[in-house]
Amino acid sequence: MTAQQRLTLTRADARRLLVRYHVPPAPLATIVRRLGTIQFDPLAPVGTNPDLVLQARVPGYRRGDWLRAAYEQRLLVDGWDKQASLIQPGEWWAQAPFHRWFARRWRKHGVDVDAPEARALVEQVARHGPATSLELGDQRSDPALRGSWYGPKRSRHLLKALWDTGHLMTHHRVGGRHAYDLPERVLPREAREVDATPDDALQRLVVRRVQAAGLLRPSAAAAVWMLPCPRAERDRRAARAMAHGELIELDVEGTRYWATPAALSALDAAPVPAGGGAVRFLAPLDPLMWDRGGVARLFGFDYVWEVYKPQAQRRWGYYVLPVLWGERFVARFDARCQQGVLTLLAWHWEAEIHPARLPEGLAEALQRAAGEFLDYLGAARVVLPRGLGREARRAWQLAVR
Repeated sequence: MTAQQRLTLTRADARRLLVRYHVPPAPLATIVRRLGTIQFDPLAPVGTNPDLVLQARVPGYRRGDWLRAAYEQRLLVDGWDKQASLIQPGEWWAQAPFHRWFARRWRKHGVDVDAPEARALVEQVARHGPATSLELGDQRSDPALRGSWYGPKRSRHLLKALWDTGHLMTHHRVGGRHAYDLPERVLPREAREVDATPDDALQRLVVRRVQAAGLLRPSAAAAVWMLPCPRAERDRRAARAMAHGELIELDVEGTRYWATPAALSALDAAPVPAGGGAVRFLAPLDPLMWDRGGVARLFGFDYVWEVYKPQAQRRWGYYVLPVLWGERFVARFDARCQQGVLTLLAWHWEAEIHPARLPEGLAEALQRAAGEFLDYLGAARVVLPRGLGREARRAWQLAVR
């Protein structure tokens, strides 16, 4: 690593980098290329995670637009990165380390993707085309599998294993279910004929994780860095990426971070306008929020996703969205949208925000963001909670009109 590859930033610079990298509006295809990977989660009280990630960045985005982008335009395909994710088809070659890792993992659980039973499922898909787990394989239940995460049907376990290992891909979804197909019928030829080594693929996974986050601590939690290799191997791949100019190491007031050159160049982008800039409602699993410890360190915003906590243990709510205004987090809110009605179940301002007198420019920015959010959801009505304050309540009310 050369001296030029070690840079020192203040926390203010790091915040500026993240905001300028993540939230400038751009077409969907541009955002896909910028992030490289978008985590998938099926919970959808106000849209799925891909919906929320994209609505914060793509002007005019509407809930469900990612489905067309993935299954008609093929700008995205289903894969595994940070959990289930959407990646670019041209990145499929980098999935190989995950495919090998999953093959070993499934064998430990008694599922062999090279067994005759698994090969028969692949042949069935080859003959009949895209199909879901309801149409493929033996539909009988296996008593030994009752209570398992993937249900009691052995064929469903086999299909998941074949998907995890890259033998099958998602052609489209039917009511949320994967319709499985052969990779050669989903991917373009050029995406399947990449000449790369296993080391190249693993290095790309490391770089892609940093690329999506924008700025990422090597010491971030294990869930953020879930990769098919130990951390020591990850560090070797990162060092190689730095030697090749794909990653840059940063010191942010004594804490080590990694960034891509593209993210670092965001510091040269236009400054946030006077008055604080735009308001953005972020997804709980937005890549900006992955490293919650890093977010707390840089922004002073302590975010906890409480969706899997029992209701009595929740402080903030079930599905809480962070609210970013310019380069600071100002609030978080829990919401759901049903039958064209957006209900804000709770709204929590950060401690430094006084609801009775919002900072200059915040009410106007909130009104614009609220209007865009309602359009994204296709909602014509909003139900507001206590705690908003007069100005914010008025902003939401005006956004409906």
